[in-house]
Amino acid sequence: MSRKNAFLIHFCLSFLIVSTCFLIIFVVWYPGYYFRVFAATEVLKVLISVDLVMGPLLTLILFRPGKPGLRFDLSVVATLQLCALIYGLHVIYQQRPYFTVFAIDRFEVLARQDVDIERVDPTLLSSKSWHEPVLVVAEMPQDSGERSRLLEETIFEGKPDIQYRPELWQPYLDATAEIFSKARPVAELGDKSPRARIEINRLIKNSSSGDRLVYLPIMGKQDVYALILNPDTKLPIGLINQDPWEAASDSALAAKQAADFPG
Repeated sequence: MSRKNAFLIHFCLSFLIVSTCFLIIFVVWYPGYYFRVFAATEVLKVLISVDLVMGPLLTLILFRPGKPGLRFDLSVVATLQLCALIYGLHVIYQQRPYFTVFAIDRFEVLARQDVDIERVDPTLLSSKSWHEPVLVVAEMPQDSGERSRLLEETIFEGKPDIQYRPELWQPYLDATAEIFSKARPVAELGDKSPRARIEINRLIKNSSSGDRLVYLPIMGKQDVYALILNPDTKLPIGLINQDPWEAASDSALAAKQAADFPG
């Protein structure tokens, strides 16, 4: 076998394995817009560079027919590739979105390790599909004393906020009225960004709700996005790469200017 053929075989095998892993990542662990929210690209870059580039490249450099110790060299390369793949997949799996929590006026996506799973209501966990996070709502305690104690613990004692406290969670569909009372019309998002307007028009075209779609902020690992909600199904249907608070403030400013300077 020539050096070139060894490189091509190694590359094709690596490509097949990495492609299968990517399929699992994008379809099962980070479906739809969740990959963008969790900003998991850095780990994937490591997987690609080590398993798809460095491995085959090392084979190209090391392979020489009849070379003493060739099998050992190639086994070391394969072992390094496998270790990098297992480590990368482990990190991506551990950080995968497991809960999408609405709290106060925004959504936040949490990994399983972000909360004490033992404190999560088993009925909420039983509702999790094989490829989507569990949708829940975190509510402030109704009792004023408990509410004050929660605020003190969060502000002064550094304890987790309500989205990280499973004992305050309830099923998403039981609190949609509260969620949609905080939502804003999707048309506000496209005022400053032509790219956002294109994405919004696509969502409107593909949705039976048309221009009645609304949005709420969703906190990403690095940025804040606008999560688009369908008012008929009450469920999220897409993501817009636009700062929703910026759009809301612009809309409020425009309304104020219109009131101050009518006609």
